[in-house]
Amino acid sequence: MTELQSRIAALLQLDTEISQHEPNAIVRRLYHEAIAEEICDLRLIESTYEGDNARFWELTRWLFPEPTAEEMNYALSRLSHMLKRGLAQPETMEASQQFTHFLHERFQLSLDLSFDEQEVQEPQNDVPQPSSSVKQKVSPQAAKRFFESILREHGYEDWQVVIDPNAHSARVEQGLRRMFLTDRSLSIEQVRHYISHELAGHVARCIAGECSKLGLLGIHTRNSLETEEGLAMYYDRQTETLHGQKYDDTVVWSGTLATGLASGVVTSPQTFLSLYTFFEAFYLLYQLLRRPNANVQKAQERASRHALIMCLRTYRGVPNLEQAGVCFTKDALYLRGLRKIERALAQDETVLDRLAVGVIALEQLPDLQELGIVTSPQPLRKLTNDPNLDAYIRSFEEQQREKYPARQE
Repeated sequence: MTELQSRIAALLQLDTEISQHEPNAIVRRLYHEAIAEEICDLRLIESTYEGDNARFWELTRWLFPEPTAEEMNYALSRLSHMLKRGLAQPETMEASQQFTHFLHERFQLSLDLSFDEQEVQEPQNDVPQPSSSVKQKVSPQAAKRFFESILREHGYEDWQVVIDPNAHSARVEQGLRRMFLTDRSLSIEQVRHYISHELAGHVARCIAGECSKLGLLGIHTRNSLETEEGLAMYYDRQTETLHGQKYDDTVVWSGTLATGLASGVVTSPQTFLSLYTFFEAFYLLYQLLRRPNANVQKAQERASRHALIMCLRTYRGVPNLEQAGVCFTKDALYLRGLRKIERALAQDETVLDRLAVGVIALEQLPDLQELGIVTSPQPLRKLTNDPNLDAYIRSFEEQQREKYPARQE
């Protein structure tokens, strides 16, 4: 707490100095807004320490507003698609019926489960099916060496790649200049995804911002995370499509579903336990739709694990879990950000190039235009479209086997 108070004081002092000495009004405002967001984030930690639920909820909603009713209705429409697929298949009919009954009894949700003509003609368009071929994998050590090589090749020598045995997925820590990987083997598809999402998405914009004439773009501007995640999701979908794979958008709207149910947007607010029970049923149905012949017990175990991870994300930091309606709403940003990117692209095809200049929010593009910061090279984005990328990734696994021939993965 001493360090936290020290950081808040330093940010307030910086804000005062910028107000007094920065001559450009746009730059002053961008710094002021970013500093306010940083202070709010630190106050959020403070509210958790003090056990203040009301303060935690106020600050969380300022940083990440809860889903709107319209966003929740979209997420629920995707859920209804899942249920309709389940009801239409003998292998998943029972799980779908139980889930439907649970929704009605526990959440008072009665979803539209009638098929329209398009859905009848496209019976598998809801949940992408896993590939029937054996997925090629690389060890975490080979993946680490691959990402280190990519970062060096593109001039990011001060970035490191670290294997984190406690991680559930890859992540980037911008301030530490580190990319973290799980201590598990990764499929070629996962490695491609991390290039698109973490490197070409988050890291590249950070570096571009640092190299621009406004250093703040290497850190972040106010509300940039929404744009960051929306842009990463957009590129993830483009990469999957390029490689002939169907994009699974469940990760996009499931966060909206979780935070919306927890905060009570269209239902009564939910506790950790009630939301956990919901996502147990949700992930069980999801897995059975992908693999109708899967072992039900193993599918249930995986569903329980995924439900726990989702709820830990949704309620992280909440001081008092006994009070329903208070959660951490950050995961609502994925769907909201993606839809904003899609709408912006429909109006201006140059948006992606303009967003590549740094860690900024869509609504700040006019400010950067006035400052003369309009575009930036995207070499990592070109890498994701390289037809020889898969072979390059596999070469690091081959090198790993040559170096450790007796190692068993």
